[in-house]
Amino acid sequence: MNWILILFFIISILLFVITRYYRLKKQVSIENREAFENESNLTIPEKLVKYHDIKINYLDAQEASNLIKIDGDYVKGMNQANLSARNCNSIDELYEKYKNAFDDITDTEKTTVNKFILNLMKELKESDNSYYNYVKKWINSISIAKAKQWLEAGMPHTLETTIVMDANWFIKPRDTTFIHELTHIHQRETFMDFEDLYPKLGYIYNPVDIKGLGSVYMVNRNNPDGMDKYWLWHSKNNANLSSSFNYWWIGAVFKSITPESLTDVNLVALKLEKDEDGIFYYLKNNPFLLSNVDEFNTFFGDNQNNYHPNEMTAKFAEWYLIEILNYKKPNDINSIVNKHNEYEGYTIFKKYFENMINVYYSK
Repeated sequence: MNWILILFFIISILLFVITRYYRLKKQVSIENREAFENESNLTIPEKLVKYHDIKINYLDAQEASNLIKIDGDYVKGMNQANLSARNCNSIDELYEKYKNAFDDITDTEKTTVNKFILNLMKELKESDNSYYNYVKKWINSISIAKAKQWLEAGMPHTLETTIVMDANWFIKPRDTTFIHELTHIHQRETFMDFEDLYPKLGYIYNPVDIKGLGSVYMVNRNNPDGMDKYWLWHSKNNANLSSSFNYWWIGAVFKSITPESLTDVNLVALKLEKDEDGIFYYLKNNPFLLSNVDEFNTFFGDNQNNYHPNEMTAKFAEWYLIEILNYKKPNDINSIVNKHNEYEGYTIFKKYFENMINVYYSK
C-alpha cells in the first residue's frame, strides 16, 4: 500500500513540474512575441530615443531662413569678391537671396536620415563607447536643414548649431560628411576643446592684418566654418623656427576680383617674413599652390579640405570615423586607414582626440 502512495506522489510531482515547465515556456513565448511586436511597432524616431537617447531636430525652410542674419558675421563680412562669387551685387541683395535658400525636408527624407543615424549609432556603440557617447552628444546639440542646390555652390556647411546639407545628402546620406559638419558645430560651440590641438599641428594665431596681404584678403573666400583669416602655419619639423620662411599664410583665394563661382579658387600658401620685433609681413612673392608645398602635404597628407585648421581637423574627424567603422573590414579599407596613420598630423589629432573623448565621454 505504501509503495502505491509513494508512486502516486512521485507521479503527481512530475506532472506538476511538467505542467509548470510548459506554462513558463508558453509565458516566455508570449512575452517574447509581445516584445517582438512592440519592437516592430516602434517608429525609427522612437528607436533612436529608446536605444540611443537621440532626438533629431529638423528645420523647415522658414525656420532655416532665420539663420540668415544681415548683421551676422558671415553675411556682414562679404566683400565684393565674395558677393560676386555668389552672383550678388550688395549685402542687401545677398541677404534677400539667402533667406530663400532652403527647402522643406520631406517625411521620406527624414525617414532616410533617421535610418542612417540609427544604423550609424548601432555601429558606433558596438565599436567604441567613448566615441559613441561623443557623437550622440553632438547629434543632440544640432539641427539639420536642407539647402537649395545653389546655396554655397552645393557645399554642406554649418550656421550656428545647424548643419546645412545638400539635397543629395537626404537621398543618400554620407557618414563622413555628417561627421565633418558635426565637428564644425563642436568647433564653434566649444572651441576650447581644440585650442591646445592647433598649436600641436603647427598652427599659430596672429590676430592682426599682415602687411602686404591686403590685396589677398580682398579675394579670400569666406567660409562659414572657418571665418578667421588670422591663422598661420609653420613646419614643426624645421629646427630653425626663427626663420621667416617657416611661416605660411594659407587660404582659398579667388582667381580674380570678380569670380563667377565659389569654386573659382586656388588653395595657396604665401611665405611670410618676420622682422626683429616678431611682426609678420609679406613681400608679395609669387604664391605657392598648396599642393606644391611638400612640407605641408607630407605632414597633413592628401587632404583637399586643407586650407584652414577647422577644415583640416574636420577632415581628420572623417578619417577617424573611417578607422572606427572599418577596423574589421577587408584589407583594401585597412590600407586606407594605414595610409592615414602614416601622416604625423593625423596621428597627433588622433592621440589628442582619443584622450579628449576618453576623459569627457567615457560614461
